[in-house]
Amino acid sequence: MTNRQKLFLCVDIVVLILLFLVSSTDYVWQEKQVQVSNLSVITEWSQDSTDANFAQGAQKSAQLCHADLRYLNQREYAAQQMDLQTLVQREIDNGCQGILLQCGSQQMAQEIVENIPVGIPVVLYGVSVDLPRVKSVLQIDKMQAANKIVEQVLLQRTKGQTITLVLQKNSSDFAKQLHQQLEEQFLQEGVLCSSVVLNEMTETEALAKGLAVQGGNMVVSCDVEVLEAIATVCRKNTLDLPLFGMGWSGDIRKELESGYLYGTLVENAYIGGYLGVQILSGFVTGDNLSEQSYTIETVWVTKETLYDREKEAVLFPFL
Repeated sequence: MTNRQKLFLCVDIVVLILLFLVSSTDYVWQEKQVQVSNLSVITEWSQDSTDANFAQGAQKSAQLCHADLRYLNQREYAAQQMDLQTLVQREIDNGCQGILLQCGSQQMAQEIVENIPVGIPVVLYGVSVDLPRVKSVLQIDKMQAANKIVEQVLLQRTKGQTITLVLQKNSSDFAKQLHQQLEEQFLQEGVLCSSVVLNEMTETEALAKGLAVQGGNMVVSCDVEVLEAIATVCRKNTLDLPLFGMGWSGDIRKELESGYLYGTLVENAYIGGYLGVQILSGFVTGDNLSEQSYTIETVWVTKETLYDREKEAVLFPFL
């Protein structure tokens, strides 16, 4: 037997020994499996642009987290008379492992979360509920938001002008709480401030025309529907009524461009959706079990800054 034949024989023996060791143990080579989570995002936003930005952020995060994501907006199911509670229950019945819920009412969120099985983690956006199922909360800092609005309004206010805060009866809890904060901060600045609550949106036109005729008024509203309606009335009737607020939608963009809406505070909904899904996925997979709250950033937008590069990332991330 030549040396070369001996070498090949030794190699064959070593290979056979290795194969025997592998076959006699539980050790096997296998590709690392990726855990796919079934997540549901359920919102009730009426604002098209805000919801679209939130959805884009959520879907991008789901891709990176290897999550199977279902995104539902309650307004799309209004014709079927399906409320948030019904949608949440339907997703649970379909086997979702975690829920990101955007809700404008704290009481409604409380009722919904109480009916969710303890084993399904919940991340809330916009409201806070103290229940074991809620693993994290993402919301805007109301005091910080009020500071930004007050600062911008006072920069354009002339001596003697009064501030009128306008809401509707069905405004979200966040909008109502923010208006209370605004009223307190305006009073601290020594500025006369009054509040108006609309029972019906049809009252918007009479209110806007009356304030414009009276003169010396500035209007602030953090309810998107009210903000859109007053701006539309001002544009159609060429009313000189300085209008400020908070919110983002296609109509608000149009009214900013027209100049009848002086400025609005916009939340970074894209980041909100992205973070919400990322946090939720971490709880479902067990990769991140840190329970904490997160603050969503806001930016002040005017006609002049609408298309600034740093603002575009917040306003139009889906383009």
